[in-house]
Amino acid sequence: MAAEPDQLHELPSPTPAPAELCARAASLVRSHPECFWFRHPEARIRHLEDVRLVVEHLREYGDRRAWWDAQDLHKCLSPLYKKTS
Repeated sequence: MAAEPDQLHELPSPTPAPAELCARAASLVRSHPECFWFRHPEARIRHLEDVRLVVEHLREYGDRRAWWDAQDLHKCLSPLYKKTS
């Protein structure tokens, strides 16, 4: 009999983000490097979770302009999260 998979160690696969949303998030990362000191230069934004991280760091570490950019990006992200739930 096959062993049951260990449910505690299984992670759901990340949800791919639309290319336009990835491009917008990547542009904001380049525009606000002070908010993304931790990112590897070759890191790519590919999933909704990556975009959500961009929003969080813009809000937390950015200035007023970064905060407003985060709000705009979040507006694009919110309907996509609702579709995956």
